[in-house]
Amino acid sequence: MAQDPKYQLPTYTPTARGLHWLIALLILIQFPIAFYMTYRGYEMSAVNDKGEAVKGVFDDVTGFFYSWHKVIGLTIFFLVLIRLAYRLTRGAPRPDPSVPKPLIGISHLVHWLMYALLIAVPIIGYRGISYGRYLDVFGFSLPAVTEKNEDLSKEVFEWHERAAIVLLLLVSLHIAAAIYHRFFRKDRVVERMLPKRSLDA
Repeated sequence: MAQDPKYQLPTYTPTARGLHWLIALLILIQFPIAFYMTYRGYEMSAVNDKGEAVKGVFDDVTGFFYSWHKVIGLTIFFLVLIRLAYRLTRGAPRPDPSVPKPLIGISHLVHWLMYALLIAVPIIGYRGISYGRYLDVFGFSLPAVTEKNEDLSKEVFEWHERAAIVLLLLVSLHIAAAIYHRFFRKDRVVERMLPKRSLDA
């Protein structure tokens, strides 16, 4: 493991830190896109050709956000696979000895649940677009992996949404835990994943 000479604290390697922050950035982008595109597609008020008020606008702007949602989702999926393979082959720094063991256990549980959902959510979403044949991404068509079944597509998308909400809750818990360690316990847990420049400051 890489070791910071100032704190004599085992830290994550630059590769692990880079993957962590890149995935985190994409997740922070992905959720607002998801909320906005579904709002436009299902809730936004509009007027149809007959002058009637309707809910839902699926125009080029909505399609643009759906395309980006698919691209970012697939990117997160493959980055998480790389991060997980790296974690399993290279390991992780030992826990901060000042942190109580129950807290470490909860942390490990949350981390592995996030890994599982970061893989499962894109897979479920891809099956949803495959069943519904919503495979267009900026004019290109992704490969279908299932037969066409629009009813099943709707059901799968419901599971995609539920899993994404659980993932969002876990990410929020992860961020809250980082704030707790950094500013309340004032231990060195967060330092292990901070960019090197922050450690040297």
